[in-house]
Parts: sequence; C-alpha cells; structure tokens
Amino acid sequence: LSVIGLDIGIDAEALGSTIGKLRVPPHRMQIVHKDSHGVTWVDDSKATNVEATYTGLMGLKEQKSVILLGGLAKVSDMQGSNGFERLLEPLKCHRGVVTFGSSGTVIQKILSANGLSIPCIRATNLKDAVNWARSMARYGDAIVLSPGCASFDEFRNFEHRGKVFQDLAFLS
Repeated sequence: LSVIGLDIGIDAEALGSTIGKLRVPPHRMQIVHKDSHGVTWVDDSKATNVEATYTGLMGLKEQKSVILLGGLAKVSDMQGSNGFERLLEPLKCHRGVVTFGSSGTVIQKILSANGLSIPCIRATNLKDAVNWARSMARYGDAIVLSPGCASFDEFRNFEHRGKVFQDLAFLS
C-alpha cells in the first residue's frame, strides 16, 4: 500500500501514520489475550465456514495451537458434505482439536475417519471446549477459536460467540 500511495503522490509521513493505525477487525484472527501460562488466545469467530477456517489455519503453521471447531455446520457442496476433511492438512501440525456444539460429533467423526493424527476431543459447548483446550495447551501455544460453523446453535451471532470466547480467555 505504501509504495502505491507514494507512487500517486501521497505524503510519506501521512501514509506511514495511517498504515500504523490499521487494526484487524474484531473476531478475525484477533489476538485477544496472552495468559499467565504463556498461551495466546486468538478469536476467529467470523470463520463461519470451512474455507475461512482453512485460510486462518494456513496462517498458523509456525504456531502450535489447540483449535476449537464447532457450532452449526453448513453444507458446502452438492453431495451434502460440510468439507471438514479439507482441514486435515493444516491441522496436522497443531497440538489438538476440540469440537463443540450441535455439529461437534459430526466434525469429530469426519476428522477421525479421514486420519486426523492429533488428539480430537468432543465438548458439549464452547465453555466446555475452552476448558478442554486450556488443559491441552502448553507454554507458547495458542488456543484458537476458528469454528468453521455458524453460531446459531448456542449464540445470537458470531460476534456474541467471539465475545464469550474472549471473556473465557480472561478467566485463565
């Protein structure tokens, strides 16, 4: 952006000042907390489909994480699949997965049936999932809510789900 701005004649100081103020929108791979156990909490509640979760996970290859997947899964193709098998590759370098919500069991079965090589635990709801994730995470890890599902089984919307996750992160 800065090169383009300079190329069209925007003042370099103004451009630098503006770029420095840019922030990630809430609930989109938002780092919300680093707790006393050295765990970083990341809210990607806006990832309401598998493609969005896949994209977020691809950016976490260097960060060992416990990934929270779940909610109300969406059908992603004409065969009625919800596409969670696509997450096997980016998940393999992480600490574990905790599934939750109305589609948690289905997600866990899909991942396990397709050869997921890391622990995958089923939780009832987001609060339970966070507790499991907290017990799995080690110093330097992240706990990432990137559900790949709609939120309507437990929450008003993705913002509400993200806010609850953030509140739970600060309880650590």
